[in-house]
Amino acid sequence: MPSREFLIQHLQHLLQQVESSETDNEAWQRVRHDHFFDPWWDEYSLDRFDRLDRKLDELLKRSSNAMCRYSGEGDGQIVRLITGVGELARVEAVRYLNQCLSGARQLTICDPYFLQPYGRMPKANYVAAIKDVIPKQVSQIELFVKPRKRDAEVAEGFNEFCKERSIKLTCRRTDAIHDRVWIVDSSRAYVVGTSFNGLGNKCAFILDLPDEDMRGFFKEIGFLREQTTRSKSA
Repeated sequence: MPSREFLIQHLQHLLQQVESSETDNEAWQRVRHDHFFDPWWDEYSLDRFDRLDRKLDELLKRSSNAMCRYSGEGDGQIVRLITGVGELARVEAVRYLNQCLSGARQLTICDPYFLQPYGRMPKANYVAAIKDVIPKQVSQIELFVKPRKRDAEVAEGFNEFCKERSIKLTCRRTDAIHDRVWIVDSSRAYVVGTSFNGLGNKCAFILDLPDEDMRGFFKEIGFLREQTTRSKSA
């Protein structure tokens, strides 16, 4: 590796050559034909490529659709583990949740932070993800969120989406719900290990809620309907 002083001298010499060039093309040609940095650049590039290669090997070894049995042997209860962190993991999680909700006409979404995007996520992207996860057949949505956890732009985007799709929206605010549960037509439910805004930020389960637990949760939701005020917008 050359010394700092030697590097400065060479750069000054190269700058003189560029300044003395009569055209832009000639200046670029002189820079391109300067091979002073080639040995160190090649060493740096090879190191970077080697690290990227190892990273790709690790990702290829990781199953993209890890499955996990969560209740007893042989009872058929299988859940999907959304693995990985990042935008691609989030897209996969949204796609899978949409498949779980397939055919729904009525949705009850219990998610305290549903109306808040996570971190620096662009709000338009967050609203677009909401649109992607809601099946086209849905005509009613009941939303349970936490009080004072509302981003105005996201809420307005969600309201506009419901108007465009002629979806009847009911929003209730309560501190009484912690877990994130999506209920389809009052007949099946899914527990999501993170708020919708957190998919792709950490590993999380999306799993069927067993029938007995679902009935108990429905009962509690019924109590909350009596105790909370209903709003026609988010």
